[in-house]
Amino acid sequence: MRKNLSQQKLLEILTSEIETLKQTTENINEIAPEIARQLHALKTTKVKIGVDTDKLEQLLEDHKRKLDKSVVIPHWFLWMIAVIMIWLIIQNVVYLYLK
Repeated sequence: MRKNLSQQKLLEILTSEIETLKQTTENINEIAPEIARQLHALKTTKVKIGVDTDKLEQLLEDHKRKLDKSVVIPHWFLWMIAVIMIWLIIQNVVYLYLK
């Protein structure tokens, strides 16, 4: 008798699950055309993307200005090169004159 009772309980559970599955299938079948329509609309819609690059351009311009200011040959270096060149010219003239 116990065996029959457990079989009957199992049958009730299976019947309940089948009914739930049928209801879920009906719900899916009702919604499927709408989902297909929305998917088709998404696939055929052209996407326009606009990227605001104003901040990036401003940042690049700021960095460019900083680089332009920092890459400068100092005046003392130019004077030192000029003095060395003059000294070498004088040495060359003296060498050529004494030779």
